Order: sequence, then structure tokens, then C-alpha cells
Amino acid sequence: MGVIHPDITKAETLPARYYNDEKEYSALLQKFPSSWNFIGLESMLDDNNIMPVMIGDIPMILTKSGSEYHCISNVCTHRGMILCDESKSSSSISCPYHGRTFSLSGKIKHMPEFNDVENFPSTADDLPSAKVINWHGLLFASFSSDDTFEQYIAAVEERMNFFDFSKLVRLEELDRLHDVSANWMLYVDNYLEGFHIPYVHKALNSVIDYSTYQTELFDNAVLQIGEGQEDEICFEIPVGHQDHGRNIAAYYWWMFPNLMLNFYPWGISINVVLPQDVSKSKIAYFGLVSDSSKIGTGAGGELDTVEHEDQWIVESCNKGMESILYERGRYSPTMEKGVHHFHRLLMD
Repeated sequence: MGVIHPDITKAETLPARYYNDEKEYSALLQKFPSSWNFIGLESMLDDNNIMPVMIGDIPMILTKSGSEYHCISNVCTHRGMILCDESKSSSSISCPYHGRTFSLSGKIKHMPEFNDVENFPSTADDLPSAKVINWHGLLFASFSSDDTFEQYIAAVEERMNFFDFSKLVRLEELDRLHDVSANWMLYVDNYLEGFHIPYVHKALNSVIDYSTYQTELFDNAVLQIGEGQEDEICFEIPVGHQDHGRNIAAYYWWMFPNLMLNFYPWGISINVVLPQDVSKSKIAYFGLVSDSSKIGTGAGGELDTVEHEDQWIVESCNKGMESILYERGRYSPTMEKGVHHFHRLLMD
């Protein structure tokens, strides 16, 4: 039957070892290169055209050359040196160790003292690359996804077809980067259920109508819908849309493996969970604003407070996972469908 039973009423949660064992941690990170991964915003390359990024535990470089974006290995093909450790502007990439130089697309351009080397250069000396897609200013990369990007993003495109992406502008004052002492999956687990909202997020619970909280599952995504209280600022959803007539305050989208797209009436808050080691993660936040007059209102009004509350929860759970007295639990069929779906995708 596998680690996670497909029937949530019979299933047990992911065993604790997947959260605290180094081998299990490394094995699950191999899910990243075979999926689509958010790697940044096009606006991040306005001032610098070279930026180090990670796909799981794989060091990569995001580059911009003219209107083209490339995601190439951040490891020199000569002796394995990391090529780039900070954002910068340049027309090429040079290894700080022995001077091997690459184009912004990863092609080798020059290598000192290699005149007598046979069959050099070859394609093996170029930097391996991932495919890059620009979706409304959000950049995604994949090495070998079974799904096209169109398939990957289809559910979001269809449900959010009333949302005007063209108005979005990055507001850097909304950017955050938090260090969290917890396995990256615990942060995703916590995001994928609203079960904890009345107990952990008192302010948020006063804004949304918990009794109508809804979770929908897709092939590689989960959507949670928070309807607002009667007088809260909510989306104006057009006639003909499946959600017309509902008082929706937030669409919470999770995309496998580590991306959250939180749609509010003021714009989108992006959360990206970046694994650091088996018990440490970084959470990066970016704010894309379409209506600045609504910032600070509704379900997207107290994001810093919600984040600190979530951080406390996942760090405490990480400690609990290390106890010899805890192995695994069970799922609520009504409120933890998203967590169950995530665990099944991990074990697939």
C-alpha cells in the first residue's frame, strides 16, 4: 500500500524519520529537479543580471541576457568550484579559482593553460542547464518535469482567470527572509491546512469565516479558500466565474514542492520554502501589489504576525519529531486533505 494510504480515513501521517533523518532528507530533495521550481522574479534581475539560486540542494545561477533567461549550474566544470555567491552584473561568468569563463547561457568561452588538452572544449565543459519559463514575471525552472509548465500551472490559470496580473508591481518593503529551525516539510504541512487557524491565528480567524474554509486538490497543487466575514474586504468576482457570489478573502495556492501563491484583493504574497538542512529552512517572501490602497486589510493584512505564529508552531513540531515517543499520527478527513495529498506526492 505504500507509506501513505490513499484513503485518508485509513492513512497515517508521514513517519517522523522523514523529518529528522539525513538520508531521508536528501532522498526527498531529489523531487525538486524533476518538478517545476520557482527561482525568482524577473524584477530581481533589473539591477544585476546574475543571481545565485537553489533548486532543492542543487546550486544554480539565474542569468539574464537581453530578454532571455537562463538557469545554469553554479558549479565549475573544471574542479567543482562554486562560481557565484552573490548577485552581480557581468557579460560572462568567471570561475574565481582558475579563471574558466562561461557565457550567460553556460557555454564555455575560455580556459587558461588548456591549449594542449585534447578534445577540449567539449559539451561536457559547458554548464548544465534547466529550462526556464517566465509566467507573469515569476520565473520557474525544471530539469526534467513530466508535466509541461502549462500543465503545472493550469489549475491556477483557470481559477484565477479574473485576476489582472498585468497590474502587479513588486513592493520590496514586503520582502522578508526568515530562518526557521525546522524541516522544510513541516512548514509545508502547516501551510496546507486551515485546521490550526482558530487555535494559532486569532487575528486571522477574526477576518475569515472558518466554518466555510475549503480545500481542493489538484495533480500537483492544493487550493485553500478563505471566505471573509461579512464586512471584510474581499475579491470582486465576475458573473460567470464559479466563485461568483462568494465573499472570498483569500485564495491560498500551494504548488509542489515548495511554493505558496497567496492571492489577496491587494495582490499576491509569494512564500518559498528553501531547505537548508534536515532541521533548518529559510522562508522567502515577496509582495506583488495590484491595489496598494488595500494593503494591510483583510486576510492579507497581518502577514508578519501570521508568519511568526507559524514559525513557532513548526519549530515546536520539529522538536517533537525528534522524540522517541512519537512515530506518526492520523489525518482529519475534513481539514487535512492538503497535508495527505502532499505526503502522497512525496512518497510517489
